[in-house]
Amino acid sequence: MRPLAILIAILVSISPAYSVDDLMIRGDITEFANGSTVIWTPLNFAGFYYDIDKGLGAEVLQLKTSEQSVPIGDAVYGTSAQKTRFEHGEWGLYRVLSFLGEIYFVGYSEDCIISPSWSSLGEDGALSKILIDSDSRETVSGDQDLLLEEGYKLRFSDSEEGVKVALYKGSAILNTATINPPETYVYAVPVGDRNITLIAVHVTGSVKLKPSSYYTIKGMFQISENFIDIEPGSKYGMMEVSSISGDGISMTNFQEIDLSPNSDVDLMDGIRLKTADSSDLTNRLYIYRNISDPGTHEVRGPVGEVGPEMYVVNPQNFAGFHYNIDDDLGAETLTMNIIGNALEMDTGVIYEAVAQKKAIEFRDWGDYWTMGFLGENYFAGYVSDGAGAWSSHLSTSSDDANLLANEGLSRVLIDSAEPRSIRDGDVIALEEGLAAKFFVDNECETVFLELYKDDNLVRRDYFRTPDTYVYTMDVGDSQNVAVLAIHIAGLDCTGDRTCVIDGIWQISAHPISIEVDTEYDKMTLLVVDPYSMRILMNNDDTKIILNKNKDQLLVDDIRIKTANQAEISSENPLRFYIYREATVES
Repeated sequence: MRPLAILIAILVSISPAYSVDDLMIRGDITEFANGSTVIWTPLNFAGFYYDIDKGLGAEVLQLKTSEQSVPIGDAVYGTSAQKTRFEHGEWGLYRVLSFLGEIYFVGYSEDCIISPSWSSLGEDGALSKILIDSDSRETVSGDQDLLLEEGYKLRFSDSEEGVKVALYKGSAILNTATINPPETYVYAVPVGDRNITLIAVHVTGSVKLKPSSYYTIKGMFQISENFIDIEPGSKYGMMEVSSISGDGISMTNFQEIDLSPNSDVDLMDGIRLKTADSSDLTNRLYIYRNISDPGTHEVRGPVGEVGPEMYVVNPQNFAGFHYNIDDDLGAETLTMNIIGNALEMDTGVIYEAVAQKKAIEFRDWGDYWTMGFLGENYFAGYVSDGAGAWSSHLSTSSDDANLLANEGLSRVLIDSAEPRSIRDGDVIALEEGLAAKFFVDNECETVFLELYKDDNLVRRDYFRTPDTYVYTMDVGDSQNVAVLAIHIAGLDCTGDRTCVIDGIWQISAHPISIEVDTEYDKMTLLVVDPYSMRILMNNDDTKIILNKNKDQLLVDDIRIKTANQAEISSENPLRFYIYREATVES
């Protein structure tokens, strides 16, 4: 064990908890007042279901606020059934319903050829998961099972009349039929007074060979046999089903919804409302849901349409940009100027990031510049204009207080004003390998501090309290920047000798470089202005075409996705959105 590890009696953890187990998907940030109405749809809240290719998704949530609450009955959620074509288009249409962010099967349309017309929505409702909807081509042999979902599988064999199909669940055979390809095998189950198709598989042809024949599949559809029952009065969080019809489902809140500052309300089964804990007395609110399923998920902006229009995203409508709702901080803007279906060179895409003042938690140290850049939050420098009561004390301790002047950005690692008592000889573990050890002298008048980096002593200092200990070092090309500050408020020697710490600040000594003319994929960095604290990029020499069914990288990990629409016209323009991917680890 290293010497410093032996010295640690109490390890005080400063760094905030960070979880990669779930992902927040949020909707538009909105301000509200008494009597205002707030509306979210799939177009401005990615937590509601939306299929950009088919334009599917019909959830709407409307809140009517009264002071800092939503009275009973003034939160209204509605969703409507929609028709969509089977992937195997010859089968016609079926009906779907988006509900609480998921898509469900709710019946077959009048022109469906694999089942009679049917709706599972009536006075009561029944929703089923769509397990398979595919038109991909697959060939299986006679000694090979065609695996379906929920334990089902199909086996094919030859018969004199054509192809014999046997349906199994596990090892039990449920159904057999003989078809003459090209033909669709259909398995239906009784639901109420009619038989409803659960599985459909289209066999296009077969070839008889020895020892085994082969069968070609092109078109599969399966819904879950486990229907979800919904009826008037069913409760989902604070919402209650008020009506069900063949057209959709409606819900209203059966209790008052609290929207006071710093509220986090489970509105309806994982879809939540969050209000700001703001000091500016402004009521801000957003809707969100957490995704915990492992895998890669899209964090998307609002849905736009290709045409002669301007598409603008910012932290208020795109969760891929950094935003602090409590302080209303976040000033990234990405503007797309669409001409025809093109984003022309120079002016097609413009990205701007502007730094904003933020108070250090230990207020005597003043303000710093915080900047969102490509969705990440950075430290751009200390405020040193001398204006106001909170001009930065730490700027006077730094030779280069403005990192942007040297084309760099760092990160805030610790920003705490939480009081804590540290006993004589104890150690506080900081970030990036730093640790501080404190001693209180016998007269209880002086603090002796040892600073370690990776268990190696780098500095010793002593001072009387109250006072601030500041450690400076070079941060990229910026010289002698205050990277660590610790405020010791006082000493207490009534029992064990202790010192009281009520402020800790640390920034990273490893900045990112932001040099002018650097290319970021299809964007070029044009301006890094340390006076206006501004960064500007554009698609300098890259023309971007927005054609259907494209998924193209724009900048860093921000992408543009266009729909694979069946029809595009002036009445039905090509849909698109920007997004970035986030991975939820298991």
